[in-house]
Amino acid sequence: MSHYVECKPGFKDREALIEALVAVGFGRDQIEVYEQAAPLYGYRGDERPQRAHIVIRREHVGPAANDVGWERLPDGTYRAWISEYDARHRFDPALQDRIKQEYAVAAVTRQARATGRTVDRRQREDGAIVLRIAGYR
Repeated sequence: MSHYVECKPGFKDREALIEALVAVGFGRDQIEVYEQAAPLYGYRGDERPQRAHIVIRREHVGPAANDVGWERLPDGTYRAWISEYDARHRFDPALQDRIKQEYAVAAVTRQARATGRTVDRRQREDGAIVLRIAGYR
């Protein structure tokens, strides 16, 4: 049985995190959002002690996967719960880096638009995302 590993990516903006998960390929219908943290389940359907406010259930992660979740901590940041197995497969370091990148893009875009700026997103051939923010307030 694979156990969960705690990761603290520094996410604070719930909507930006959800947008990042959508950007890396999860459907909004695959992302569960809870006000009170919900339990996570292992690949056998067994309830684990970890709980999360944003959950992707194992059937959306892959064969033999566990639920993946992000728990909101008292300071407002999110802690990710990803099993060792899933961290080597679907949620490997490359995907986790893409989620962080897409989170940053979503958070900056939301902040810029909230102040009346326009945002132009371009992706370079090397995969890097470049944002051009225009306007002032």
